[in-house]
Formats: sequence, structure tokens, C-alpha cells
Amino acid sequence: MKTRSIEDNDHVPETEALADTPRINEQDLLSTLMENSPDSIFFKDLESRLVKASRSEIQNLRRLATSRYRAAHPDIGEDALPAHLASVEAFEQYVIGKTDADIYGEERAGEFSNDEKEIIRTGKPIVEKSEKTVHPDGRVVWYLTTKGPWRDRNGNLIGTFGTSKNISELKEAERRIEEVQAQLLTTARLAGMAEIATNVLHNVGNVLNSVNVSADLMAAQLRASKLKGLTRAVGLMDAHAGDLGGFLTQDPKGKLLPTYLRELARALEVEHEAMATELGALCSSVDHIKQVIATQQSYAGAPRVVESAHVDELLDDALRMHADALTRHKVDVDKGHVTLPALLLDRHRVLQVLVNLISNAKQALHGVSDRRPLITLNAVLLEGVEGAVLRITVTDNGEGIAPENLTRVFSHGFTTRKNGHGFGLHSCVLAAQEMGGSLHVHSDGPGQGASFILEIPVVPAHAH
Repeated sequence: MKTRSIEDNDHVPETEALADTPRINEQDLLSTLMENSPDSIFFKDLESRLVKASRSEIQNLRRLATSRYRAAHPDIGEDALPAHLASVEAFEQYVIGKTDADIYGEERAGEFSNDEKEIIRTGKPIVEKSEKTVHPDGRVVWYLTTKGPWRDRNGNLIGTFGTSKNISELKEAERRIEEVQAQLLTTARLAGMAEIATNVLHNVGNVLNSVNVSADLMAAQLRASKLKGLTRAVGLMDAHAGDLGGFLTQDPKGKLLPTYLRELARALEVEHEAMATELGALCSSVDHIKQVIATQQSYAGAPRVVESAHVDELLDDALRMHADALTRHKVDVDKGHVTLPALLLDRHRVLQVLVNLISNAKQALHGVSDRRPLITLNAVLLEGVEGAVLRITVTDNGEGIAPENLTRVFSHGFTTRKNGHGFGLHSCVLAAQEMGGSLHVHSDGPGQGASFILEIPVVPAHAH
């Protein structure tokens, strides 16, 4: 949802302005934003005492205060809490006028206090600082915090204000990526075989493209956060602090301010949901990286993991991991209409093969200029003598394959590309064989495109 910029509206026609409303105070104006924003908002005086806080900030502080109280009183019953911790409303009355030292303790509050003193000294904001809070029970919460100077209508500094976004899930995803990378190095080192190491690196590299896209999108969302609009709104209120009611009912910009704050609260909720969705995609890619490593451990005797999966979802996942590159190179994809039932198969091995085959097809389309670059995906279920066989075909209309190379493309280290390594297709044929299937290629020759056909035995999930 797009919020309306206040600064850009030097003149607002009466037809667009809100109808006159009764004089209201600052609490009435901010109530919608302060009650509904998923991110924390707070105001402090020159002594860093809390003056006003959003409901989400009050809830966060109450959880921390409760955790510290239980740690200090381990013998107290689960429901035996002091009156100020009994409810959000009671805690709000208690915490107004308190400093961070009353909630976090002197040691942890020192950093917050130093930041606020620096803002008061210089008048300059601190933007998007990562802050770590460790609860007494060991739970770690990360916030991305922005703080700025709070001034009255005459420009006098009267305190500080700030906003905080919980980025714990993003930090956890980063930690998991680092953990996976460490596992990758350990796996390659213990295996002691260059082939395993290069295959792992090749397959993980494919998935990291998707990780990078998700990380870039989240970084862009943070940079374009609507939280900056709150700073502008507070600036307008500070500038008219002496006659806030008149500003809200008489000034064209002031009449728009309550609506703007309500829209800002809704926009922040949409922003929060978008980041949660992207984090889900990021975590899915990280999970696939872990499974790639586990799959490569099969060389050391690790068992196959067979589970129920939908082939159309696997095709979508593989395409998503290449979505940015396919769009950048203007490659069209025709997935057709795959309507197969859930099948029992080695999901991550199949996904590994699909990611590699799509990457290979994309590279085969480099330099194609006389036709529309196209990758076609198809999947069918065949009834064989020994049971059902899943056939997945990945076809491109790219550079094609010379007849003398058709029997060599799956050999380890073989490649016709200047910067190629010859690991991807070799790892694919090994994965197909490990699943009891096969991988074949067909091409009518140079310039005629190519089709890679994966066939693996499967069992319908409902028949198991």
C-alpha cells in the first residue's frame, strides 16, 4: 500500500482535505499508529526517561521485564507476578518515566544511553543500527533501530525518539547460512575427494543465487521502509506543538495528518508481511543447501531420503532459484500444465538435478539472437513393466550439441564452455543412478537445441 507523502503536498484542495474535526491532543492523533504498528516506536526525554511508547514496544519491554523477574525469583510460582507485570496496561503505567536501566539493567542499558547522549550532543540521528538483546532464559532477540532528535516547535531539543524492527528471523537465517557453509567445508574435507567437493560447491552455488535474490530484496525493503514517514510526521507535529489542535483542524497539511498516520500503520503491516514471506523463501533455500550437502554424503554411505512430493512444486522451486537470471537474460519458460499426483521420491536429489538442468539450458541460450530464447519443462507418469516411472524433460532451443559430444556431456570434467567446469551434468547422472533411474540427452545437432530426459522409478504416495 502506498502512503501519501505530506512534504510533497504544498497545497491541498479543500475537496481533498478532511472535514473539520474536534480539537484533539497528541495521544488521540498517534493512537492508531501506536496501537497497531508491528514495529516499536518510543519517545524519551533528555534524561532518557520513557515518555511514550507504542503497544508493541510496551509488550516487548514487558516480556523482557518478566523474564528478568523470573530469573531473579526462581522459586516464585508461574502465575505469581507483581502487579505491574500482570497486564500490558499495568506495565505501561509502570514503565512511563523509567529508563532502560530499570528494564535491561545498568550494563545493557549503557549502550542505549550512550547512543541517546550522542544524539542529544550532536543533533544527528543514528540510522538502522543492529542491536542484540539477550533474555535471562538465553533467548536472543535482534532489532534494527533508528533514533533521532526530538524537538519542540521552536527547535529546542527536548529528547529523542526511535523505531525498532525485530530482525531476529533474518539474523537466524544468516546464522544458518554460515553454519551450512561451515558444514560444507567440513563435509568436503572429511570426504577427501575433489569430485565430491566440486559437486557440492557447484550445486550449492546454484541455490545461492536464490539466497542472494532474497537477501537483496529484504535489504531493499529495509532501505525503502515507510518508517521514514514517521520522522516527517513527528517533525510536523513538533513544528506545531504549541497549537496542535488548530494545525489539525485548520491547516491543509494538518487535516491530512491523522489519515496519513493510519495509512502508515497499514503500510508497515504490509511491509512486515512482505519481509516474512521473503524470509520464508530464504529459509527454504537454506534448507535445500543443507539437503544438497546431505545428498552428497551418499558417497560415504548416507541413506536416501524418500518422501511424498508434488512434481509441479519441485519444478516451481527449481525455476524460482533461477528466476533472477532467467529474467535478466530474457529467457521465456513454458512449464505446461503438470497435474501429477503426489509421488514418493528423493525430493532433494530430484530438485538438485532440475536446478542443474535448468542452469545448463540457460547457459545454452547465451548468444541466441535469431529466435526467442525458450526453456520447456514437461513431466509425465509412465507405466512400465516394473512399475511407474516419472519422466521429466528439460528442453532448450539453444546452441545444441554436436553428435560426437552426445556420449561425453555427462563425463566428469567435460565441457565445451570457456568458463565451464564439467561438474553439473556429471553430478546429475550420478544422482539419477542413485535413485535407480537414468538421465539421457537428445539433440539434432549444433543450433538445434537439446533435451535432457530424467527417468526415475516412483510410487504414488497414496499407494504406500
